[in-house]
Amino acid sequence: MPGRLHEQTQQDSCIGVAIAFTAVSVLIFSLRVYTRTRILSNFGKDDAAMLSALFFTIAYLAALFVARDNGMGFSGATLTLDQMQNLIKATLAIQCMYYVLIFSIKVSILFLYLRFAANQTFARSCIATIHVLTVFTIISILICLLQCLPLRKMWDVTSTIQGHCINTTAFFYFTSSFNILTDIWILVLPIPTLLRIQRPTREKLGLLIVFSLGAFSCIASIVRLHAIRIYTLSKDPFYDSVPINLWSMIEVNIGIWCASIPALKALVSRRQRERSRGGGGYASYASGGRSRGVKEGRMSAIEHTESGTGTVVPQRALGREDVRLGPVGGGGRDRELARKASLGESFYRESSDENVFLPGKFV
Repeated sequence: MPGRLHEQTQQDSCIGVAIAFTAVSVLIFSLRVYTRTRILSNFGKDDAAMLSALFFTIAYLAALFVARDNGMGFSGATLTLDQMQNLIKATLAIQCMYYVLIFSIKVSILFLYLRFAANQTFARSCIATIHVLTVFTIISILICLLQCLPLRKMWDVTSTIQGHCINTTAFFYFTSSFNILTDIWILVLPIPTLLRIQRPTREKLGLLIVFSLGAFSCIASIVRLHAIRIYTLSKDPFYDSVPINLWSMIEVNIGIWCASIPALKALVSRRQRERSRGGGGYASYASGGRSRGVKEGRMSAIEHTESGTGTVVPQRALGREDVRLGPVGGGGRDRELARKASLGESFYRESSDENVFLPGKFV
């Protein structure tokens, strides 16, 4: 039987790391909100999704405090019946929150990608990934809530309730493996676009490094999968529940950090702040077959730079009118843009962090 000192130490370590990492996440997200609302005036869907992630991270931390008060990390031989039942109930809540939390982080990153989507293929890949993640998350939560019928059999440590439970080991292995695969997919998804952006090499390398930081979250997810294996095979899951919670908190908080760092550029870059005040921003390729309206009460512009000619054609609109690219005299490229605008396949602009251009194409 593990010593009491060791049990207390691992419990304290888990809680201490969870508090520290969550506190950093709150700080980074606060800076993100300040940047997006006060400097850029562009609080978007990616920020809202990250707010959801932070909320559930704090809720996860609160559930860990409940688990700590009921003997998380201590041998089941030393726990009372009520403590064991409360621990299992807290574990169920953590399972559901974890899936929503991971979903929120990944969706936030994908919405961030849509801010600089260079073409419809990339944008549609992001949107399709969001849909897949939505379905996966809903199914995962439903399975968690229905893993035992009746559900109270899940915390029936005395085996007095009639019913049955699913093979949770297989379920956790599958969902963890799926999360790791989607982590890798989301990491590699923007690389072709980032490499094609017409920016100085130093800036492109910086963007690639920032997005590659997500690899640390992926590594934590892989380590968590190993912790799941230990937990599901353990003869004393109450004692072995600490590593899985520890690595889960590391994984989600690092995910929050990595997804929020790109939004802080305007906070530390004077040039970016000046560009933002001057109406500069980056634009995206409209993937939904229709142009986006301009924010109410603000002037917006779309500027098309024709490769090789240097021609700049501004299109301005006030209020909530749609922004369309009008016909530009001259080349076939201009006629093609006018044709797309007439069909609703227009470009749209959103004020944010970067001006993104691809060779021979405005995005």
